[in-house]
Amino acid sequence: MCGIAGLVYHDPAHPCEFEVVNRMRDLVSYRGPDDAGTHVDGPVGLGHRRLSIIDLGGGHQPMTSACGRLSIIYNGEIYNYREIRQWLIDRGHQFRTESDTEVILELYAELGDRSVERLNGMFAFAIWDRQNRSLFLARDRMGVKPLYYAETPAAFVFASEIKSLFASGHVSPACREEALAEYLVFRQVAGHEAMFRGVKSLLPGCTMLVRDGRTSIARYWSPLPPPERPPMRFDEAVETLGSLLEDSVRLRLVSDVPVGTFCSGGIDSSLVTALAARLKGDAVNTFSVGFDETDYDESRYARMVSERYRTTHHQLNVGNEEFSELFPRMVWHNDEPLDFANSVHIFALSRLAKQHVTVVLTGEGSDELFAGYPRYRIPGLAHSYRRVPRPVRSMAGALVRDHRLKKLERFAAMSCDDTLLYNSSYVRPEAVAELCPTLPSSALAHRRERLAATEGLGLDSVGRLSLLDQESFLVSILHRQDKMSMAAGIESRVPFMDYRIVELANRMPTACKIVRGSGKAPVKAFARTLLPAEIVDRRKSGFGVPLRDWFRSSKGLGDRLQALASSGCDDICDRQGLRRMVDEHRSGARDHSELLWTMMNLATWRETFRC
Repeated sequence: MCGIAGLVYHDPAHPCEFEVVNRMRDLVSYRGPDDAGTHVDGPVGLGHRRLSIIDLGGGHQPMTSACGRLSIIYNGEIYNYREIRQWLIDRGHQFRTESDTEVILELYAELGDRSVERLNGMFAFAIWDRQNRSLFLARDRMGVKPLYYAETPAAFVFASEIKSLFASGHVSPACREEALAEYLVFRQVAGHEAMFRGVKSLLPGCTMLVRDGRTSIARYWSPLPPPERPPMRFDEAVETLGSLLEDSVRLRLVSDVPVGTFCSGGIDSSLVTALAARLKGDAVNTFSVGFDETDYDESRYARMVSERYRTTHHQLNVGNEEFSELFPRMVWHNDEPLDFANSVHIFALSRLAKQHVTVVLTGEGSDELFAGYPRYRIPGLAHSYRRVPRPVRSMAGALVRDHRLKKLERFAAMSCDDTLLYNSSYVRPEAVAELCPTLPSSALAHRRERLAATEGLGLDSVGRLSLLDQESFLVSILHRQDKMSMAAGIESRVPFMDYRIVELANRMPTACKIVRGSGKAPVKAFARTLLPAEIVDRRKSGFGVPLRDWFRSSKGLGDRLQALASSGCDDICDRQGLRRMVDEHRSGARDHSELLWTMMNLATWRETFRC
């Protein structure tokens, strides 16, 4: 787990400056506090910050092949590197180190751009071919590791984090206004364009070749299942998932440094913890967050798992004031406005974990793969609700004042595709347009493109939603986990993101995922063999943060909310409308916490990066 940064000048006669690469590299020194290196070859410069995990003494980067032709900088972990290493040795390759970095380098020398197809891991890397004068970049299948780039008149610039692009001097922070409405509705921007103008992200499962001032992108893997899928029985799905998840955790325990888990007490992180404890054979360090607000506190479930598997458990509480103090710093680390409020807690938890371990396993991704969110049932309910005569619906709406019924009414009024498109939204587009009338309306081109790609595959609404989330909502979750943990010098590994598990989940019919109205059925069935029923069968609560209450406080986020009402985002929002929302929320008349959270993030982000 590391940080990479580099650039290639379009003019081959333009020498790359060491100081520029070092400035890009060292701005994210927290991603790699153990080692640093730079390689310059004519117009190209490669910079690397290392968090040492495998082959602590022999994995220095940038690493150059023995023949001197190829040089690599790499961020991530290849979990099947030992198997690939032996295959390469059998083909005559010789190794100077025990690192997975050298395995990638030699595999690329053997297979070229097809090398990524053999890798099981999380990765973002760049390989400079001195002979062909080309730069090859690659990102893992699910986008666990970020990789940003910008094409400027003078150079191609890339890095693990956006702020390193700005440090190059070739890119300046400027807000891409077309993205703001999408952020306010979804809390994240899908696709390859970032919220900064001119900054892009190499999409998951893609490679890029930079040569002679031109770039070309190829997709080597997609989560989309084949149109023809053999039937799958539920017991078969559970057995296969259990076997793959156990193997995935086993692979992710390989490390030359201490490993622990983030265990919130939810089913996914608890399952990962149970497998890790059983496979590791000795005491595992586990880490969780508690809240003073009982409605949000899940710490007793985390302690239940810890007691069952005899882990060494660590817990912290982050209250309103500490959260408010950390918040602006987390926006800077995230590069873009925060999507999830619990980003702050993940950083605080990572900072605690760093005192005991260097690697943690987490439970992200299960909900998107196995239909764990209750909202996945909305399109089906909306379809049924449309059949109810309108007079009956109007009468029900007048008699039953329930926010869920109102939400169902809103989705029933949409087209079927829009019901899928807005399923992961936090705020109604109409509410954003009312508060920010000058913002360009979001075209949502990438989301519609990915949704269209799920047509013709024989999938129902749940299957299509799952795939759409995997290429948008889930990517933002993985970005959050990477950036918040790396800000504390911790490597996060995500067992559910093993591509074999992803492919299995996307082949499963919905009937295997949702059983008797309950999602994640195969995960729960397997978990029952390892966890108490109290954890497996309890209602899903997520990793929530009491924003509603903290915004109503006289301190912490309450202070920040008052400041937002006084001076936040005047150029894009209706000041009076914002003040009215703040007053209504603080008085308890309405709950505007979702939109107020995104507005506060947007204002803090623009102030932080002066855009």
